[in-house]
Amino acid sequence: MGAPNPFFSLTDAPYIMVENSYDVIVVGAGPAGCTAARVTAAAGYKTLVVDRRKEIGVPIHCGEFLPAPREMRDLLRNSPRAARLVDIPSNLITNRTNRLMLVSPLSNEFYFKLDARVIDRTKFDMHLATKAENAGAEIVLKSAAIERSKSNRLVMRQDGQSVEMTARVVIGADGPSSIISKSLGNHYHNPGRDLCPSLNYVLTEIDCDPQTTEMYFGNTIAPGGYAWIIPKSDDTANVGFGMRRPFGAPEVPLKEYLRRFIKGHPLVFPRTGNSTIVTRVGAIIPVGGPVDRTYSENAVLVGDAAGHVMASNGGGIPTAVAGGEIAGESVVNHLADGVSLSSYEEMWRNEIGKELYTALRILRIADQVMPSDRITDQCMRLAGSRYLKHLIRCRLPVPVDFASKTLVRVLGYLE
Repeated sequence: MGAPNPFFSLTDAPYIMVENSYDVIVVGAGPAGCTAARVTAAAGYKTLVVDRRKEIGVPIHCGEFLPAPREMRDLLRNSPRAARLVDIPSNLITNRTNRLMLVSPLSNEFYFKLDARVIDRTKFDMHLATKAENAGAEIVLKSAAIERSKSNRLVMRQDGQSVEMTARVVIGADGPSSIISKSLGNHYHNPGRDLCPSLNYVLTEIDCDPQTTEMYFGNTIAPGGYAWIIPKSDDTANVGFGMRRPFGAPEVPLKEYLRRFIKGHPLVFPRTGNSTIVTRVGAIIPVGGPVDRTYSENAVLVGDAAGHVMASNGGGIPTAVAGGEIAGESVVNHLADGVSLSSYEEMWRNEIGKELYTALRILRIADQVMPSDRITDQCMRLAGSRYLKHLIRCRLPVPVDFASKTLVRVLGYLE
């Protein structure tokens, strides 16, 4: 394959020479990829992590909201590792919240307790990358995977040049547009429904309760999704929204929806009217549930690439780090003892699968009411805080068949 090629490294040296053959190549240096790399490298396997970005954790692709460990023990009851993995150093935390407020399209408010941390996502990602590197993994940036063969021949693009690399196992952690996922035959069955474009601003000079995270619903601000205010302090917050195009007007740009929320919502504008935008970033959130196939004989998918996102609320950090560690352990067992990588899918389904699929069912039920602000408002009022707190936690308070039949009757009555 020729001589080794230079890649930009996470280390202090500007460039390192990486070889062409590895035990494990992880594509994507986010929370899922770096967690998996830490496990495989610590077990002694030659591990390389590649990422297309110039800097770990930049740009930030989320609202930086992370449930506290005690909440994770309740949210992901079959995955004790999730609570351990979100128990992070205090220097990565910018704020702690203890209450969630849901606001209906007609501005009815619902409150319940939920302990969470607002993290510095760049520092958090760097923390996980450093742990992977300290375990022995090599991390190189500005390097995009553009092709993977069934035999794990990877073609990488860096500075306009292509280089081929091989691995015994490839871990795809390359986000919702994953090249590795596509190489396993996955595709989105309904991209408009299953992919949620989002836009997030960091605003300063706003009036917000530092202990309360806010979620707003309504077609004028977030069709098919919701808007959020996640406080980083009493005058700075992540303010953003996610939507799905089939629920909204295709000609309206994302920034116009967010402008309507910041400048037009009756409960928001009085607090944000004099705000200043510090940063702005867009992202795509996969909300179609786990992809059809998360493994092959020599590859696994983790994080957004695997569809490991809570479809009903867009949360993906806890499932990313839990799934990443499961993937790392499964790959180690495969390389050491020949255990099939199907064990990875069995493990993640056992630990986080129930919540992932329940969240998808909740979203599909919500899809039936979200096109109407009036019906959404009335359904939220009927549910009240008592039931909404379960839905936000990706838990159906009643069996799904009963919930669907009840919704049909309610819709018939409301119409």
